[in-house]
Amino acid sequence: MMDSAESWKEPDRRFVISGPARPRDQRDLMGRPFFALARRPRFEPVHYRSRQMDIMIRTSAVGGMATIWDADILLWLAGQIVEALNHGQWVSRHVRFTPWRLFQDLGWADGAHQYRRLHGALARLAATQVATSLRGVPDWPARPFAWVSDLRISTADGVSLTLPVWFMEGICDRSHVLTLDPAYFRLAGGLERWLYRLARRHAGRQKDGWTFDVAELHARSGSLTPLRNFMTDIGTIARRQSVPGYDLRVVSGGKPRSLRIVPTGRSTVPGDNGVNHTVATDVENTVGAGAEIPLPQVQKRSERVDSKGGIVALTSITYIITYIVGDFGHSGRRGGAISVARKMAREAVADRRVGVP
Repeated sequence: MMDSAESWKEPDRRFVISGPARPRDQRDLMGRPFFALARRPRFEPVHYRSRQMDIMIRTSAVGGMATIWDADILLWLAGQIVEALNHGQWVSRHVRFTPWRLFQDLGWADGAHQYRRLHGALARLAATQVATSLRGVPDWPARPFAWVSDLRISTADGVSLTLPVWFMEGICDRSHVLTLDPAYFRLAGGLERWLYRLARRHAGRQKDGWTFDVAELHARSGSLTPLRNFMTDIGTIARRQSVPGYDLRVVSGGKPRSLRIVPTGRSTVPGDNGVNHTVATDVENTVGAGAEIPLPQVQKRSERVDSKGGIVALTSITYIITYIVGDFGHSGRRGGAISVARKMAREAVADRRVGVP
């Protein structure tokens, strides 16, 4: 009998989401420049290079690159998949869910505005092209993927989409999945969110914490903010102490300037399935020469795309939107998107289909 963790590799299977689940993050996504950190549309590509990996992100869509807020949908989907695996259920990268379920779990208000927010986020996730050598992907520049594909949104069936193989491989290895503090989803700043995920990945609950070179953080974040302004922003966040569960302190006694992150014990995050938080072995617990230092060739300027020198265009990013604000979102005159009774009935139908081929 096939192990549930391998069930997603079955091609003719769909995972219908039902019931609540705590969002979860994947270690490979944390503390790296996979998502834009600002709400304004970003069109400039990211090319991050370290001794261990290359990451290239770009988009040609009108709405810009997927943002760190858009990534909440991926974190929620990851939580749903891990929850199913923890109960021995079969899963698939072909997923269907009702928006109402996502709104409930992520604390989004149920209304026309949130349907527009969902529509925009899914469109950006579908239009963002990702290529990375992380996990030893062969011929990686010629094998980009979108965060979601085959995207369909309708009033009758809700949302259906397909997650990339690269994402599923990371999520279904539960030793590399971490839970998140619910307060993370209330953080307003993109850099605050990125720093929390960095801290969660590296510092975990290690009482001595970790020290990060601020210039390295600037490169790893993919931020378009100049380094001087980035340092100022880091200092502001450290003074506010707004990152849940961690104490941030800028160490400015020498050069380069560094950021110390130490767990405070105030986090409400539960256990992590026995994940080992030690990700580097430097004596001083400093992320530096022994861990992941970006090479000088960190590229943030626009460049021509060709099949020889970099990421190639996706041959097909399939997302069919049947979303209409006046229908799917409904105006206030109609009294909400769907009646509570209809929502509950639809969830009950989905309930019976969880993990079913």
